[in-house]
Amino acid sequence: MPDARRLCLIALMGITLAAAGVETLKSKPFPSLSKADAATLERGEPIIRSVRDFRALSLAPFDSRASVLLARLAKLKPNYITELLLLVPVNNVDQQTDILNKLALTLADVSGYVKIPYWSVRQQTTYDLFDKMEIQYRAPIDGGESIRVLQHMEPFDDFTALYEYSRDKNALTFSGTNLQPIIYSYRNLKAVAPGGMVWGLYVFAQEGRLYVYGAGVVNAFDLFGLFRDRLEPSFMGRVVAFFKHISGQIHQ
Repeated sequence: MPDARRLCLIALMGITLAAAGVETLKSKPFPSLSKADAATLERGEPIIRSVRDFRALSLAPFDSRASVLLARLAKLKPNYITELLLLVPVNNVDQQTDILNKLALTLADVSGYVKIPYWSVRQQTTYDLFDKMEIQYRAPIDGGESIRVLQHMEPFDDFTALYEYSRDKNALTFSGTNLQPIIYSYRNLKAVAPGGMVWGLYVFAQEGRLYVYGAGVVNAFDLFGLFRDRLEPSFMGRVVAFFKHISGQIHQ
């Protein structure tokens, strides 16, 4: 074989093997877990943690839904980030269906978000996640609903938000985002622009388990860090409370 053809074949084989390696990586939803994190998930315990950079999120773009979620978060360029990881063994299709149905009902009950307990680090006491949740409309979407609400959470003014969930036989997606600015009441500070706070959840079946991934992110203006110690615990504390609630519902 001439040298040129041999080099071309070797290069082609290298490209093929590299592509196969990338595809293998993409097939793993959480490819960069530490041994400690992997052990935690194998025990059925949730991981809920702060992430300083959205590029360090644990979810890989292994399928189209994961890619869409990650692209949405990247576009937001958040400075407050919390993620959820959970693995749930399922023995059969019926159990998987039951869990997805239960989770869809939990997410659909937006009025129930009010009673989720939220621990305020600053006040060292427990509050309701929201103290106001007025449903403005509900509309069906493919496999779920779109729900617009007027809600309130201290220490911010009322603002409208949109929650959407959708499910099929093997997966469920959920998102929540603010439609209006989120104003820090005590300083009349526009802390978050419309669309600047996103809660996302992706639950999917793979290899006899349900993978649960969530991300709560905010692109907040905290006056160049001056109000971060007040705003970040309030935003991220609610994300933690919500994800703990979701994890608890799955394990019931």
